[in-house]
Amino acid sequence: CFTLGSGNLKLAREDLPATVRRMDQILVMEDIMNPKYDRCTEKWNTIFAKEKPEAPVEASTGNELFDQGLQWVCAGSETVLDFGCGDGTILFKCALHGTKGHIGIDLSDKGIEKANSKKTQMPCGDFRFICGGIEKLRDINANSVDAAILSNIVDNLYPEDAAMLLHEMQRVLRVNGKVLVKLNPYITAEQIKEWDIKVIKDNLLDDGLILWNNTTAQWKEFLAGYFRLHEYQEIYFPKYQQTNRMFLLEQIKTS
Repeated sequence: CFTLGSGNLKLAREDLPATVRRMDQILVMEDIMNPKYDRCTEKWNTIFAKEKPEAPVEASTGNELFDQGLQWVCAGSETVLDFGCGDGTILFKCALHGTKGHIGIDLSDKGIEKANSKKTQMPCGDFRFICGGIEKLRDINANSVDAAILSNIVDNLYPEDAAMLLHEMQRVLRVNGKVLVKLNPYITAEQIKEWDIKVIKDNLLDDGLILWNNTTAQWKEFLAGYFRLHEYQEIYFPKYQQTNRMFLLEQIKTS
């Protein structure tokens, strides 16, 4: 649930996959883009407003495969950026895995409020939480972050925004930087019909929120335009009776 920021877009068409090469046409102001994600922001504000601000005391998420992904992204990393951080839970768990500096960005002001409350309870790590969208990434220096987490956010963006997000992540990550991307499950044509999900265009759905419903092969192709695939895993979450797709990625640029 994130948006573009103010200012001109500075990307060459050849930098992007063919499916999203409309970005060179985008010259928008933040107040124009924000309404695209209002429903998402409102949903998460409602959820976080009811949450008790209690920081985690254990590094484990309770899911072995997801834990392995977090351990991989944290190993050898000093600084971690979580875009779509919500209440900061994943960053707090990263700190318990040994990372030092943490930046979280989210459109939900209630999520950021809870994150700032929780960070005072943490025995380790430095934390900075920012309310905003993709435009806030432009305030982060290039080659300044060791690792990034994009958990259930890339596929909840419009395609042009997802492309901008990945471009910014590529910019801020250091050489040999790592990225953990976790995505929602693919919804088949039969499920779309059965569940009466609105199709906006092509693979872009409205299931109450925005969902860029790509197959795993399509996601691998999209992500390969920015990062190198280290490992792919499918993670089952019994609580939600749902399987997520986790991509462990590595920085491509060498300088």
